[in-house]
Amino acid sequence: MPPGVPMSFLEKTAKSIGGVFLSLLLGIVGGAVCGAVILSFGDLIGRSGDTGYEYVGYWSVATVWLGFLYGGFFGAFVGPLAYPFLVRRIGFQKALLPAFAGTILGGFVGAIAGPPLAVLTGICGFFVALAWTKSKLSVVSHL
Repeated sequence: MPPGVPMSFLEKTAKSIGGVFLSLLLGIVGGAVCGAVILSFGDLIGRSGDTGYEYVGYWSVATVWLGFLYGGFFGAFVGPLAYPFLVRRIGFQKALLPAFAGTILGGFVGAIAGPPLAVLTGICGFFVALAWTKSKLSVVSHL
């Protein structure tokens, strides 16, 4: 669409629906990868919480699959939820790296306490990173 030409209602709606579906896809894939990384980190620091093996350096490939499942499941809800509030204003390209880093850092902090808290802190880290990115970009655009 040429610059300066307003978008019609149907074009805006189609763009929003496409954004939500892309957020769903990125949420599932990104959540799966982040979940696997976070649960593997929990294993390596001796906080697996799943098999009774609680020593530093323990790791099991089963944890990767479990992380993929849980991360993908929660990402399917969190990704589309973040789109209308944060990602739509930031843009997918600018939101991808902060969202990944925030999820990983939040999940690592929670993994110190245990896997259930790692899920919550990972999700919180995701939203905090996106909110920070949105605020940083809005300050830059007002200058």
